[in-house]
Amino acid sequence: MNKIRIDMKKYMIYRFDLGKLVAIVAAYLIIAIVVAVLFFDCVPACVLSVPFIGVIVKKSSRIMAERKKNHMRLEFKELLFSLAANMAAGYSIERAFVPAYRELEGMYQGHSLILGEISLIIKGMEVNQDIGKLLGDFATRSGVKEIDEFARVVYVSGKSGGNVIKMMKGMAENIDRRMEVEMEVSTTVAAKRFEQNIMTCMPFAMILYMRVCNPGYMDVMYGNIFGVMVMAICLCAIVVSVVWSRRITDIHV
Repeated sequence: MNKIRIDMKKYMIYRFDLGKLVAIVAAYLIIAIVVAVLFFDCVPACVLSVPFIGVIVKKSSRIMAERKKNHMRLEFKELLFSLAANMAAGYSIERAFVPAYRELEGMYQGHSLILGEISLIIKGMEVNQDIGKLLGDFATRSGVKEIDEFARVVYVSGKSGGNVIKMMKGMAENIDRRMEVEMEVSTTVAAKRFEQNIMTCMPFAMILYMRVCNPGYMDVMYGNIFGVMVMAICLCAIVVSVVWSRRITDIHV
């Protein structure tokens, strides 16, 4: 079995490396400068947006962690099918992980989240750790509810017996159906989000158009308290509409 690098971090937490973190902060600051110039004609006004950098990074981290969990769920489905096939061939659940590792290693060519976890489980069983505990630790690290359900199934079946092979196939099929529904919902929502992105960009495009084509037309909105207040209210309304629309289209299956 080839030695692979195992990431022991929880999959529900995504930590950006320095390069990606700098890229996110730089992109945010560029957008902040553009907004400050368009709405307030004052580059230093972008300093007011600095406290929100942490919110943006945290939101980006949650999005990436969710993608990582979905990737783990997909690989776990393949693991269940492999374990069920090996157990149907006569392997016990403890011994079924070794051929399952080989099968998935050939499928993913060593580039996989699940391979590291299977390796941990196999090494744990080699030192006589309980399979139920090993799977429970895997479920805790991943944060994937299907893995937690599988760990509970294995624990219960080990105590009271049961058709584990049938349970595995059923769980794999449920994951498959769920991901299919999620894909359909995502495709439907994507069109609405695209429309929402266009509507969000329109106020910025209109202000830019007026400032370029008729610079004096917008002078009344800059350099005075009333104009700053009006532009600030407009900017807040845009931010609220974006957050609201995102919440509406954030559909979980």
